[in-house]
Amino acid sequence: MKQQLPRVVRIASGLAAITLLLVAAGLPIWRALFRAPQYPDGLGVSVYGNRVKGDLGEINELSHYIGMRPFNFNFADMPEMRLWPLVILVGMAAAVLAVATRRRWLRRVACAAVWLIPIGALADVQFRLWQVGHDLDATSPIRVDPFTPRVVGPTSLMNFTSWAYPGSALVLIAAAAAVVTWAPGVARRLAQRKTP
Repeated sequence: MKQQLPRVVRIASGLAAITLLLVAAGLPIWRALFRAPQYPDGLGVSVYGNRVKGDLGEINELSHYIGMRPFNFNFADMPEMRLWPLVILVGMAAAVLAVATRRRWLRRVACAAVWLIPIGALADVQFRLWQVGHDLDATSPIRVDPFTPRVVGPTSLMNFTSWAYPGSALVLIAAAAAVVTWAPGVARRLAQRKTP
Protein backbone atom coordinates (compact mmCIF):
# COMPACT_ATOMS: atom_id res chain seq x y z
CA MET A 1 0.00 0.00 0.00
CA LYS A 2 2.85 2.37 0.86
CA GLN A 3 4.41 1.81 -2.57
CA GLN A 4 1.11 2.70 -4.25
CA LEU A 5 0.82 6.01 -2.41
CA PRO A 6 2.80 8.12 -4.94
CA ARG A 7 0.70 6.79 -7.80
CA VAL A 8 -2.58 7.42 -5.97
CA VAL A 9 -1.51 10.95 -5.07
CA ARG A 10 -0.39 11.67 -8.65
CA ILE A 11 -3.77 10.57 -10.04
CA ALA A 12 -5.69 12.47 -7.34
CA SER A 13 -3.64 15.65 -7.83
CA GLY A 14 -4.11 15.47 -11.61
CA LEU A 15 -7.89 15.11 -11.22
CA ALA A 16 -7.97 17.92 -8.67
CA ALA A 17 -6.00 20.22 -10.99
CA ILE A 18 -8.27 19.46 -13.96
CA THR A 19 -11.36 20.17 -11.81
CA LEU A 20 -9.90 23.47 -10.61
CA LEU A 21 -9.10 24.51 -14.19
CA LEU A 22 -12.59 23.60 -15.43
CA VAL A 23 -14.22 25.63 -12.66
CA ALA A 24 -11.83 28.53 -13.31
CA ALA A 25 -12.84 28.68 -16.99
CA GLY A 26 -16.15 30.37 -16.10
CA LEU A 27 -14.94 32.68 -13.32
CA PRO A 28 -13.48 36.23 -13.43
CA ILE A 29 -9.80 36.66 -14.27
CA TRP A 30 -9.53 40.17 -12.84
CA ARG A 31 -11.68 42.60 -10.85
CA ALA A 32 -11.56 46.28 -10.07
CA LEU A 33 -13.64 48.53 -7.86
CA PHE A 34 -13.65 52.31 -8.45
CA ARG A 35 -14.52 54.48 -5.47
CA ALA A 36 -15.14 58.23 -5.20
CA PRO A 37 -17.14 60.47 -2.85
CA GLN A 38 -20.03 60.58 -5.32
CA TYR A 39 -19.96 56.75 -5.61
CA PRO A 40 -19.77 55.46 -2.01
CA ASP A 41 -20.73 51.93 -3.11
CA GLY A 42 -18.18 52.01 -5.90
CA LEU A 43 -18.32 51.02 -9.56
CA GLY A 44 -17.18 47.50 -10.33
CA VAL A 45 -15.71 45.68 -13.30
CA SER A 46 -15.18 41.92 -13.64
CA VAL A 47 -13.10 40.64 -16.56
CA TYR A 48 -13.73 37.06 -17.65
CA GLY A 49 -11.90 35.08 -20.30
CA ASN A 50 -14.45 35.97 -22.95
CA ARG A 51 -16.50 38.90 -21.61
CA VAL A 52 -16.59 41.81 -19.19
CA LYS A 53 -19.35 42.58 -16.71
CA GLY A 54 -20.02 45.47 -14.39
CA ASP A 55 -20.77 49.18 -14.42
CA LEU A 56 -19.19 49.77 -17.84
CA GLY A 57 -21.71 52.38 -19.00
CA GLU A 58 -21.09 54.64 -16.01
CA ILE A 59 -17.32 54.11 -16.11
CA ASN A 60 -17.15 54.91 -19.84
CA GLU A 61 -19.18 58.07 -19.34
CA LEU A 62 -16.86 59.29 -16.58
CA SER A 63 -13.61 58.31 -18.31
CA HIS A 64 -14.70 60.17 -21.46
CA TYR A 65 -14.06 63.45 -19.62
CA ILE A 66 -10.34 62.71 -19.31
CA GLY A 67 -10.06 61.44 -22.88
CA MET A 68 -9.98 57.69 -22.26
CA ARG A 69 -11.32 55.42 -24.95
CA PRO A 70 -14.47 53.48 -24.04
CA PHE A 71 -13.89 50.09 -22.47
CA ASN A 72 -14.93 48.04 -25.49
CA PHE A 73 -13.94 44.56 -24.46
CA ASN A 74 -14.60 42.55 -27.59
CA PHE A 75 -12.83 40.02 -29.78
CA ALA A 76 -11.83 42.68 -32.31
CA ASP A 77 -10.14 44.97 -29.76
CA MET A 78 -8.82 42.13 -27.61
CA PRO A 79 -8.14 39.09 -29.79
CA GLU A 80 -6.57 37.25 -26.85
CA MET A 81 -10.09 36.75 -25.46
CA ARG A 82 -10.62 34.12 -28.16
CA LEU A 83 -7.72 32.13 -26.71
CA TRP A 84 -9.14 31.60 -23.21
CA PRO A 85 -10.78 28.20 -23.90
CA LEU A 86 -7.55 27.04 -25.55
CA VAL A 87 -5.51 28.29 -22.57
CA ILE A 88 -7.69 26.23 -20.21
CA LEU A 89 -7.27 23.13 -22.41
CA VAL A 90 -3.50 23.60 -22.55
CA GLY A 91 -3.47 24.02 -18.76
CA MET A 92 -5.39 20.75 -18.34
CA ALA A 93 -3.03 18.91 -20.70
CA ALA A 94 -0.02 20.33 -18.83
CA ALA A 95 -1.52 19.25 -15.49
CA VAL A 96 -1.99 15.68 -16.77
CA LEU A 97 1.56 15.63 -18.15
CA ALA A 98 2.97 16.99 -14.88
CA VAL A 99 1.58 14.07 -12.88
CA ALA A 100 1.95 11.36 -15.54
CA THR A 101 5.51 11.77 -16.77
CA ARG A 102 8.53 10.26 -15.02
CA ARG A 103 10.95 12.64 -16.73
CA ARG A 104 11.89 15.38 -14.32
CA TRP A 105 12.60 18.07 -16.95
CA LEU A 106 9.28 17.41 -18.71
CA ARG A 107 7.40 17.56 -15.42
CA ARG A 108 9.03 20.90 -14.60
CA VAL A 109 8.10 22.31 -18.01
CA ALA A 110 4.49 21.12 -17.57
CA CYS A 111 4.25 22.64 -14.07
CA ALA A 112 5.74 25.91 -15.34
CA ALA A 113 3.11 25.98 -18.12
CA VAL A 114 0.30 25.87 -15.54
CA TRP A 115 1.98 28.56 -13.41
CA LEU A 116 2.35 30.77 -16.48
CA ILE A 117 -1.42 30.98 -17.04
CA PRO A 118 -2.21 33.32 -14.10
CA ILE A 119 1.06 35.21 -14.58
CA GLY A 120 0.39 35.68 -18.30
CA ALA A 121 -3.24 36.69 -17.72
CA LEU A 122 -2.22 39.40 -15.24
CA ALA A 123 0.54 40.60 -17.57
CA ASP A 124 -1.99 40.88 -20.41
CA VAL A 125 -4.45 42.85 -18.25
CA GLN A 126 -1.60 45.13 -17.12
CA PHE A 127 -0.67 45.78 -20.76
CA ARG A 128 -4.28 46.67 -21.60
CA LEU A 129 -4.43 48.99 -18.57
CA TRP A 130 -1.25 50.69 -19.75
CA GLN A 131 -2.88 51.22 -23.16
CA VAL A 132 -5.99 52.71 -21.56
CA GLY A 133 -3.95 55.18 -19.51
CA HIS A 134 -1.60 56.20 -22.34
CA ASP A 135 -4.07 56.57 -25.22
CA LEU A 136 -5.74 59.76 -24.04
CA ASP A 137 -7.55 62.21 -26.31
CA ALA A 138 -5.69 65.52 -26.29
CA THR A 139 -8.96 67.43 -26.93
CA SER A 140 -10.74 66.06 -23.85
CA PRO A 141 -12.42 68.53 -21.45
CA ILE A 142 -10.11 67.54 -18.55
CA ARG A 143 -6.41 67.02 -19.25
CA VAL A 144 -4.43 64.50 -17.22
CA ASP A 145 -0.93 63.15 -17.71
CA PRO A 146 -0.66 59.61 -19.10
CA PHE A 147 -0.85 57.07 -16.30
CA THR A 148 -0.74 53.32 -15.75
CA PRO A 149 -3.43 51.77 -13.54
CA ARG A 150 -2.10 48.94 -11.36
CA VAL A 151 -3.25 45.43 -12.17
CA VAL A 152 -3.05 44.64 -8.44
CA GLY A 153 -3.53 47.22 -5.71
CA PRO A 154 -4.75 50.81 -5.56
CA THR A 155 -4.49 53.49 -8.25
CA SER A 156 -5.57 57.06 -7.54
CA LEU A 157 -6.59 59.56 -10.20
CA MET A 158 -8.25 62.84 -9.28
CA ASN A 159 -10.99 61.97 -6.77
CA PHE A 160 -11.20 58.29 -7.80
CA THR A 161 -9.30 55.39 -6.29
CA SER A 162 -9.48 52.02 -7.98
CA TRP A 163 -8.68 48.77 -6.19
CA ALA A 164 -7.66 45.96 -8.51
CA TYR A 165 -7.02 42.32 -7.71
CA PRO A 166 -6.82 38.91 -9.44
CA GLY A 167 -10.13 37.19 -9.95
CA SER A 168 -11.09 33.81 -8.53
CA ALA A 169 -10.18 32.11 -11.84
CA LEU A 170 -6.51 32.96 -11.37
CA VAL A 171 -6.60 31.90 -7.73
CA LEU A 172 -7.97 28.48 -8.72
CA ILE A 173 -5.44 28.09 -11.54
CA ALA A 174 -2.60 28.95 -9.15
CA ALA A 175 -4.02 26.34 -6.76
CA ALA A 176 -4.03 23.78 -9.59
CA ALA A 177 -0.41 24.65 -10.37
CA ALA A 178 0.53 24.25 -6.70
CA VAL A 179 -1.19 20.86 -6.53
CA VAL A 180 0.62 19.37 -9.53
CA THR A 181 3.91 20.95 -8.49
CA TRP A 182 4.10 19.79 -4.88
CA ALA A 183 1.68 16.89 -4.29
CA PRO A 184 3.71 14.17 -6.07
CA GLY A 185 6.89 15.09 -4.15
CA VAL A 186 5.04 15.05 -0.84
CA ALA A 187 3.62 11.59 -1.62
CA ARG A 188 7.07 10.29 -2.56
CA ARG A 189 8.52 11.49 0.75
CA LEU A 190 5.66 9.87 2.67
CA ALA A 191 6.28 6.58 0.87
CA GLN A 192 10.01 6.72 1.70
CA ARG A 193 9.48 7.27 5.42
CA LYS A 194 10.31 4.28 7.55
CA THR A 195 7.52 2.82 9.57
CA PRO A 196 8.33 2.80 13.29
